[in-house]
Amino acid sequence: MESTKYKNLGETDEAKGLPHPPLELAPDPQKSVISLLAPEDIKANTIDLRNAIETRKSLRKYSDDPLTMNEISWLLWCTQGVKKITERPATIRTVPSAGARHPFETYILVNKVEGLKPGLYRFLASQHKIQSVSLDNSLIEQFANANWSPHIIRNCAVNFI
Repeated sequence: MESTKYKNLGETDEAKGLPHPPLELAPDPQKSVISLLAPEDIKANTIDLRNAIETRKSLRKYSDDPLTMNEISWLLWCTQGVKKITERPATIRTVPSAGARHPFETYILVNKVEGLKPGLYRFLASQHKIQSVSLDNSLIEQFANANWSPHIIRNCAVNFI
């Protein structure tokens, strides 16, 4: 932990003038890509911040109703949606990242979403699309068995990874 303190950090890649990393890994050309509703076309109810904080609660019992593709589109945009791609290039997203480098990706493990087969999908944030990674029927059970609360993995509509 001592070596990760600010005083022990070396010069950043950005300070060294190294090229910016790619905005995201390239999609697999062998896998299908699914378009999502554009963020600006998503109709979402508004709620003021105070009300959202005061009424927030965790649930562990999930509805049997599947989520819609529009709901998935909105939730993915909220997790790391791209608002703008700058000339640098860098992405300005719905979540912060030091140097706008966003060194992470979002995957969803789908159980119940209208129009999607159960399986693992990757969010292509800069395109606002998803790509199937694996539709292997045993994936949900593998994730469940690796989780502290396997019933949550098995019963929810979608797991965000």
